[in-house]
Amino acid sequence: MNNFLKTQWNKYKARKTKAGIILDFLFLVLFIAMINPPTRKTISSFVIRYTMSSPKESNKGIRLTDEDYQWRYLDREGQTKKFADLKGKVIFLNLWATWCGPCVAEFPAINELYKAYGDKVEFVLLSNEDLATTQSFLEKKGYEVPSYRYLDEIPELLYSQSIPTTYIISKSGELVVQKKGAAKWNSASFKELLDKLIAE
Repeated sequence: MNNFLKTQWNKYKARKTKAGIILDFLFLVLFIAMINPPTRKTISSFVIRYTMSSPKESNKGIRLTDEDYQWRYLDREGQTKKFADLKGKVIFLNLWATWCGPCVAEFPAINELYKAYGDKVEFVLLSNEDLATTQSFLEKKGYEVPSYRYLDEIPELLYSQSIPTTYIISKSGELVVQKKGAAKWNSASFKELLDKLIAE
């Protein structure tokens, strides 16, 4: 068996350059990591984080109705919050989960945005996971942005089967951004858009 392996290795070395062998080895390590669930999320989050782009402004002119504001969610203390109380404010509404690689990938950008705009924009990050799970995730990562739990079903206009999904809602209730997938939320162009919405 040892002679067979040695022969195969020598044949492989004869066909490959040192760079080729290193690349094959790295590919093998990456492949093994991607089939292993605990490392898969970390690697996919890393790749997504460094390939995200800035979100684009929507030109659909969709506006929330009064009914679209009539739903509730829970804060980390289990207190009921009414989405209707945010009417007339700029809202960053994000649907996410701790097990979602793209959600985890965009979280550092969201947290940075929250640190810069948390007093000017209402951040509502919603998960259907229990509050202990999301709070543990936030504390472990050192994130300051708050997360909430669904209490009522959100209206169809704000519903998405895929996560992360993010909606930026203007003071007048217009859906200015509707983004499915991870995005670079702390980009200069997005901050410029937020500044414009805050000034309205």
